[in-house]
Amino acid sequence: MSITQFTMEEVRCFAGQQTLEIRPLTFLVGENSTGKTTALACFHVLANFLRGRGVDFNEESSNSHPYSMGTFKDIVRNSKKKEKNFKLGFAAKYNNEDIKTTIELVEKKTGIEPIVNSITMKLTDGEIFVRSEDAVDKEELRLDAFDEEQNRYRITCNTKRLNEYYSFFFSPPFTQTTKGEIAFEKYFGEKIKKFVGNPWDVFRTLSVFSTSPIRSRPKRTYNPAREFDDPEGSDIPMYLMRIEATQKKEWEKLKQQLIEFGISSGLFQDIKIKNFGRSLGGPFKLQFKVRGPTSNIIDVGYGVSQILPILVQILYPSVFQGSRRTHKLPTYSLLQQPEVHLHPRAQAEFSSLLVKLANQGNQSFIVETHSDNMIDRARIDIMNGNISPEDVSLIYFEPKGNIVKVHNIGFDKMANMIGVPTHYRDFFLKESKRLMGFME
Repeated sequence: MSITQFTMEEVRCFAGQQTLEIRPLTFLVGENSTGKTTALACFHVLANFLRGRGVDFNEESSNSHPYSMGTFKDIVRNSKKKEKNFKLGFAAKYNNEDIKTTIELVEKKTGIEPIVNSITMKLTDGEIFVRSEDAVDKEELRLDAFDEEQNRYRITCNTKRLNEYYSFFFSPPFTQTTKGEIAFEKYFGEKIKKFVGNPWDVFRTLSVFSTSPIRSRPKRTYNPAREFDDPEGSDIPMYLMRIEATQKKEWEKLKQQLIEFGISSGLFQDIKIKNFGRSLGGPFKLQFKVRGPTSNIIDVGYGVSQILPILVQILYPSVFQGSRRTHKLPTYSLLQQPEVHLHPRAQAEFSSLLVKLANQGNQSFIVETHSDNMIDRARIDIMNGNISPEDVSLIYFEPKGNIVKVHNIGFDKMANMIGVPTHYRDFFLKESKRLMGFME
């Protein structure tokens, strides 16, 4: 299953529906406060919901969720509409079938957070619409309307059931006594055969991880703590120590990939873990060789400690899937400003690493960035044939007054940009003119 589009409608600064073309490598660019992080957060929330994890825009209990979006009124666009709602959606391909799933969110009647009011699943040859209603029994599914010729079905279910566990159809939901129920069961049964399972479950294979734009500070000495996923990366030194101590072969594979990137980026030439004692619970140091003798991580360039958590996150699953607790391959890694504290050379090399991993076909990356070096290197990789131009997307968030418009920019085989809006890079052009002595 691959996501091809992500849509947002009436979310914060986004008026109407905005569509983001998602590719194995997707860059989000634009000025500050143009909704790039909002897009990542909404993508993460929607993925979690479709995986059966409910709706939470402020998921404090999850250390892999670095977003805090506030209440419903903080998220929905401030418009003149009396009845306020917003929508999030994925378009995807699965077994040669086009699937578009959209959820509509409203304010909870007894609270202030968003809840799902309806779900629409559009398939190649039909549509299933499910809306929520408090009065409906939790175990009941009610077929309200149908069009057998167009394969369109409208169903009502309990509000709590819709929000807590949206996958309704593990078993026939109806008594199959009416014409509509019989038609639906036939249509849905055909889909189960084609999907080799429940169509509502195609998104359950998603594994999404988000990084924070602010990474943890390096320490001179680390003291092992409990294991947890942390978008700021404070968990990574503990994992590296445990892998080095208990899984020597896997550690050597990961270490080699880290060193390869370290050398190509100019960041470091070697990495070592120095334990104080034989116990896994004992303190240890992370050491890097940059130039000359090996140094503590706190004594080398800050860029090393800031990129290390992201490197481990994206390289670790490709080396040994499943050995990191119950860790699953992150089919989508949402990276916020990975270039922070990196020299332009390291920024470019990191982009090439993403190209390499995205080209393998088992990971995709959505990268919020302000780095021209990363984008330019991806274009060079397109020109050199390291990745197909169809596998790279550049999404520009353009502010227009108090709203933001999304522009999807593609590339041809020579890495020329396709669909560039008129005002893209206006600031840089003005700065170049000023540098040459031209007045604005």
